Amino acid sequence: MPLTVGLVGAGGMGREHLRQLITLGARVLVWSRSKAGAGALVAEFGGAAVDSFDELLDAAGVIDITTPTPTHLELGRAALDAGRHLICEKPLARTVDDARALADAARDAGRLLLPAHVVRWFPAYARAKDEVDAGALGSLQRLRFFRGGAYPASPWFGDAAQSGGVVMDLMIHDLDQARWLAGEVARVEATRETGEVAGNPVESASVTLTHASGAISTVDGSWGAPDARFATEFEVVGTAGARTYSSRAETPGADVAESPYLAQLRDFLAAVEGDADGDARGPVPAAGAAVVGVGVRVTPEDAVAAVGLATAALESIETGRAVELG
Repeated sequence: MPLTVGLVGAGGMGREHLRQLITLGARVLVWSRSKAGAGALVAEFGGAAVDSFDELLDAAGVIDITTPTPTHLELGRAALDAGRHLICEKPLARTVDDARALADAARDAGRLLLPAHVVRWFPAYARAKDEVDAGALGSLQRLRFFRGGAYPASPWFGDAAQSGGVVMDLMIHDLDQARWLAGEVARVEATRETGEVAGNPVESASVTLTHASGAISTVDGSWGAPDARFATEFEVVGTAGARTYSSRAETPGADVAESPYLAQLRDFLAAVEGDADGDARGPVPAAGAAVVGVGVRVTPEDAVAAVGLATAALESIETGRAVELG
């Protein structure tokens, strides 16, 4: 019997997760505060809509949260307290304390938690990581990242208290990448600009990370005009070589043999190993043990660290000063 996954949310990320979960053969139940939204998603991709979050918890062994950031802690903790494994879209939470609470709840419950930092599954980024780990680039010296696109349409993104703006919601991907590739960060400096273009809001930011190793990462991000094309770039320079990538130079989809969203979810569901009843209560660490996400490449601790870097960047923006990390 296929694994049962309870999907929470019917927005853009809910749409992407449902499509991939159905492709993977999971039995998917969908709940959203927008009943019409859940119904439309199910009509397009499959699965079944349910009327309440409690109903989802009763029926599914894995809960997949794709709702706005401020809801992650409440929904995620409820899922973990009910003994369910958890997938949670990035950022894991809006604050470090809330992200830590979710990571600790997973550890204490002995459940697996996947923070959905999907960029770790994008081929160009994964290849760069493999090269760095193999020593092919030597000691890293300088890293540069860019990510940008149109300003999000949903109003909650524009409320920095909820979303953390472009730094927390968008750039957290590349803050995570910088730490993944170059290691822990000792110092964070950041600036941000906001404004309008033809009456539409725009926002951009630049974050400089000084790693404990001495490497320097520059992370730039932007939410632009409605017609802004989404793009990502990186450059990783070491003493023995360099690796660069730009989506602008690629034919769309040329570098992606399969969806990184599919690969991410497949790895996690394989780690869960649901039982014959689809209850997803297969082998997991005992309560109180370290739960790191068996078989996946991002841990709850990584997600907490990423929220910490974004939070430090926001503090630097507000104060105009660098933030020293312990």
